[in-house]
This record gives sequence, structure tokens and C-alpha cells, in this order.
Amino acid sequence: MKNTFRLYTVILGILISFVAVGQGELIFDDSYVHEVRITIDNVDFWSELSQNYLNKYPDVPYTMASASIDGEVTDSVGIRQKGFASHFGSQGDKKSMKIDFNHFVDVKKYDGLKKINLNNGFGDPAIQRDKLCYNIMNKAGVDAPRTSYARIYLNDQYWGLYLLVEQVDRTFLKDNFGNSNGNLFKNVGNSELEWMGQDTSQYQQIFELKTDLNVEAWENFVELMDVLNNTGDGDFKEEISKIFDVDLYLKVLAVDVATGNWDSYIEHGRNFYMYQDADSRKFNWIPWDYNFALGGTFGSDFGGPGGGGDTIEDPANCATILDGSCPYPATDSIFQLVINQDPFCCNSSWDGVCQAAYDDIVNGVNGGGGPDEGNPFSNTLAEFPVDMSNSEKVLVNRLLAVPEYKERYYQGFCRLLDDNFTTERIFPLIEQYGDLIREDVLADPNYEWTAEQFEADLDQGDQISGLKWVFEGQVASLTAQLNELFDCSSIVTTLSPLDVSINEFMAVNDSLSTIKDLAGETDDWIELYNNTDADIDLSNAFLSDNSDNPEKWQFPVGTTIRANDYLIIWADKDEDQEGLHADFKLNRDGDFIMLAEGTDVIDSLTFGFQENNLTYSRIPNGTGDYLIKDPTFGYNNEQETAVIDEYVGEIKVYPNPATQYIDVDLEKLPKAGATVTLTNGIGQTLSTTKMSSRFTRIDLNNLNGGIYLVTIQDEESRTIKTEKVIVFK
Repeated sequence: MKNTFRLYTVILGILISFVAVGQGELIFDDSYVHEVRITIDNVDFWSELSQNYLNKYPDVPYTMASASIDGEVTDSVGIRQKGFASHFGSQGDKKSMKIDFNHFVDVKKYDGLKKINLNNGFGDPAIQRDKLCYNIMNKAGVDAPRTSYARIYLNDQYWGLYLLVEQVDRTFLKDNFGNSNGNLFKNVGNSELEWMGQDTSQYQQIFELKTDLNVEAWENFVELMDVLNNTGDGDFKEEISKIFDVDLYLKVLAVDVATGNWDSYIEHGRNFYMYQDADSRKFNWIPWDYNFALGGTFGSDFGGPGGGGDTIEDPANCATILDGSCPYPATDSIFQLVINQDPFCCNSSWDGVCQAAYDDIVNGVNGGGGPDEGNPFSNTLAEFPVDMSNSEKVLVNRLLAVPEYKERYYQGFCRLLDDNFTTERIFPLIEQYGDLIREDVLADPNYEWTAEQFEADLDQGDQISGLKWVFEGQVASLTAQLNELFDCSSIVTTLSPLDVSINEFMAVNDSLSTIKDLAGETDDWIELYNNTDADIDLSNAFLSDNSDNPEKWQFPVGTTIRANDYLIIWADKDEDQEGLHADFKLNRDGDFIMLAEGTDVIDSLTFGFQENNLTYSRIPNGTGDYLIKDPTFGYNNEQETAVIDEYVGEIKVYPNPATQYIDVDLEKLPKAGATVTLTNGIGQTLSTTKMSSRFTRIDLNNLNGGIYLVTIQDEESRTIKTEKVIVFK
């Protein structure tokens, strides 16, 4: 039954074609290899691009060019080389690049995008590590950049097979967070996220504000560092949840650990963005740069015989030895391994990355365990433990010190190993992408490996750590560790399709609406209905507006929808407000909504343009097709209207605030009486009382302090009044 329903969902998504194609959906269609032809009006174009990079890094200037993408020409675009390790580590001319469509002409875009990255696949013979990791992130519920493949031509010369990677910019923010008016910070150095005082200039040396420059942005960033580092243990959970999306980062952490992503925050303190959402005001983690995950490493030999790539003939001639920036002698064997792994540490500068690589070898992080046990670079997959409680990184350490957060992290790891980070799911992807790009890789004149190494990296490896070998080893190791730490069977998935339905939703709830959340705001909302005769725990269920990201928003632990009852979720990204607030908004021009539990889709729909203050509602209630109608917020969709506009008479609900009871005084009681319903902040019905006289009293003694809703309905279940009541205890 479940498989049939899931097939139906896919077919429905294909048939409903009126939803507009989104920004970047053409260029990031990864079902084929794109063709990008860059034309530069300079016969010595590569020297120009290279000198611009070497002389001006990190503020590399753009060169004007024209770009033909799949036959569509866009002129006056900017192109430059990019990257750091991928640039200096690559021995040939295949450098990573960036195209800026609007650098020279402000309004210019391609496929709705302003910029796009061309990654050279350094450290990644299969050219899949970024792609696979972002895929895993998306399925885990993390908004990550999109990718696709392209043949890149420079002045009609085939330069090589590149991975196109989405730029994290305002367009990305708008598409993934519903707004782009917040503050985007890029980590451009090595950071523990440690406290460096109130002086914002200290943080500006390590992070770059990518959106509009403003003092408040940096003050907010310092506030996050203050809360993270200086809040006492007793208040930490409450305070960090106000300013940082904890659940999002716990998902990122699980994927970073699973993929052995050593060139990241959990090892080097590198490669991430943080976006302070303009609506929720919370900081959100955005993952970046995964070519060294899943066994990726430096060096064109990728850990071949003798260890670590092409040997530098005389380490004593290294610039870092001659200028004294390296603290080790040229005869140090570990120093020699590092410079052969990363020539930048010989030729340019001994920086934090070089030191971290040195420390990794000393500590055994990158050593052993692979096909060639004696070669410290034959398997550079860092084996981070599932239990990261003893991490030296303050963010990881403090979050996992909170029992509830640690449990959520383990729950996420269970789901990751159940249906996401599995050989059954990933192996076919490796084969699919390998088949897609094989011909173009083997024809790539600047590909730094051999055809044999490409094939080995797709599989179990030989002198390199093949992707399938990495996955098999990681799945076995992570599963064994997790079984010792947490009982994944405690996460019970029990729902069948339409046990709970997406019963009604409103995508345009404007200021003229009478439907407001507990903060008094008229936001988008989704109504679920329990079609069964039993209460249902939704702790392991998710809502999403993205079919590729089914675990986008998880219901809080303990969320229950009562038998044959309704539950309201506000789609407004105001997760810090009272009630259930999802971390996405609905698009009036058309969108997608999915309710899922584990790998099972419980209900989903695709919709088109929405009118103000009208809903899509299932008729018959809970099971029928969607019809456009007036809202029946929290009630049976087969009612003609949810609110009585013509009621005349005084209505009193008092005392308010209250402690032990509230009285309801209905001056003009309908002939057949009325019903008073008390609900909590997440829409659960707590009591229903029949009014047979003008007055009735509602007992509050069994309630905790908080905000509750009192709803009065007539005999036809039409709403006469809804009032917010504050209960003090």
C-alpha cells in the first residue's frame, strides 16, 4: 500500500505541471552533462586569469567574457579563477573558476542566477564527493547548494569536465529561506567559534559579511559568540535556541561525521556559511566544500605508492623552510609528507591548514585503515566518532552536553543510516554519475589522474580509497558505534498513508484575515487532520516544501494529534513563537507540501497560484479532493463557513489572565446551545464543554502556565468567537 501511494505521489507531481520552473532548475538539471563555452577577447587568456589570481588573491578581479550555456549566449559576464587548496594543489591548468553574470552589467542573470561556481574536482578522481555530500545533506533536511556537470570550453579549447556548484548568495537565500534580507557570513579562515571579545574587528579577520555591510550584523554575530561561549550551563539550552537553529546544525554534524569531512568545522574550523534569517533572527548553518570528504585528499597520485603524490625533490629548498615560517626542519619526515600532500605548504606559506595536516598525521587522524595500511595518505578519511561529546570545537561540545540535543542528534543519525547514508542508496548514484561523465572525464586534457584511477575511485579502490570502499567501511563502523550509544528501534514509525492528512492550507493569509497565530500575526498555515480513532505521536514526522528535502522541519518531541482532531502548523519561519511554526513559508505562486515519516510519504500535494484568504481544503474532510473555499480553520471542511459574522451580543471570557478557572458569558445563547473548546499552543484540544445556559466555567487546575485558546461555536460548529487566554501557575 505504501509503495503504491508513493508511486501515486510521484505521478501526481509529474502531472501537475503548472508550477513555474524555479531559478537554476535548468542549469542544475543533472540528468545530462551541460556544455559551457567561455570566450575571452585575449589569446593569452589563461595567463591573464592566472596572474589576476596570483597577484590579487583573495580579491581576484574578473575578466570580461561571453558565456554560451547549452547554446544560450550571455555576453559581458565576468570570469575568474577561485579556490585555495584546489588552486595551489592542482599541478596543471585545471583550476576552479567562477562566472559572475552581473559583474559588468548589474541586472544580468542566467536561469535566474547571478553567479555559478566551476569546481575542478581537486582531490576527487571520481568528481563526485561534493555532489554526493550535498545530496546526502538535502535528504537529511539541510539546505545545500545544487550541482550538475558541465564540459567547459575556453576559447573553443576543451578545458575539462567540471562540477557546477550553486553560489550561496541572495538568490540561494531567497530560494531556501524565503527571504534574503538577513546577514550572510562566510567562514574564510580557521575558526573554533571561540569568544574573542566584544571587538567585532577580531571576528572580521576570520568571517566575511557577504550581504550589506552594517554594524548591527556584526553585533549580532558577536552576540551569537557570546551566547555560545559564555552562557552558563543552566541557561544555555534556552538561550542558544533563541539565536541559533540547533536542529539544523545537528543534521549537518551527523553528515560531516558520517562522510569523514575533515576539511570542515569539526576538524579544521573551515568551510561553512552562517545566515541570520531576517524573519526568525536565528543563525542557520549552510554547508560548503566537500571535495575532501569521503576519502578525498591532496595530490594527483591520490595516495599512490610511497605515499602522497609527486615527491618534492629537495625539501630544504622549500620557501617555507627558507623564510622560517615552517617550525619544523626540512628533514622532518612528517613535514615531508605534508608538503607532498599539499605543495602550498612548501612553495607559499605554512598556514593553519598546513599545521592541521601535520597535527592530523601526528595524532593518527589520517593514518591507516585503508587499502594500503602503511601509507598515511592511502585513506585520508578521518574517522570521527559518532559520539562527538569530547570534541574540541565549542559548538559541538556545548550542544551535545544538552541531553535533549544529544538525543536529537542520535535520532538524526539513526535516520541517516536507515535510508540516506546507505550503500543501497548511494552505490547506484555513484554508478549513475560515473556512467554520465566517464566519456568526458577520459577526454579531459587536464584531468590529473588516469582512467584506471577514475574507475578505481568509483569502486573499491586500489592505490586510492574508492568511494564504495569508503561507504562500506563507514556504514559498518558508524552502525556499530551507534548501536552502542542509542537504541534506534525506539524511533517508531507507525503511520500509513492518510492516517494524517494535509487537510487544509492557506498560502496567502493577509491583514484582512481574522485567522491569527498567538503572536497576533496573519501568517501562512497548514492544517492536519487525524483520520484515525487513536491519538498519534508525530515526534518522528516531518513537514517539507521540497520533495528533495523531505526532512526539512521535524515536529517537536511529544507533538500529538488527537483522534479525529486537527493540528495547525504556521508556515512562517517563526520557530521561536508559541505554537508549531515550520521553518518554511508557502509560495502563493505555487508550491509543494509533504508530510513524511521515515522514508514513507504520508500525504503530499502540489498546488498552483493562490488567492488571498482562500484555502485548498479536502472535501470530504480528511480524505477528499482539494477544493478552493473559505477557510474552516481547525474545523470540518464541509462546514459552509467557519465564523459567524452576524452574531449580535456581548461575549465575555474572564478572568484573563487566569489561574484556576475561566468563565464564559454568552449574552445571546443560540437555541440549540453552544460549545466551548479549550486548545493549547500547538492546536491540541484539551477540553470541550457544552453550554446549555448563558454561563459556563472551565477548570484550569490541571494545566501548566502558558497561552491557550478558547473557541466558542454554535450548534452547526460555526465559530462565534476565539479568544487567547493567559494562564499563570
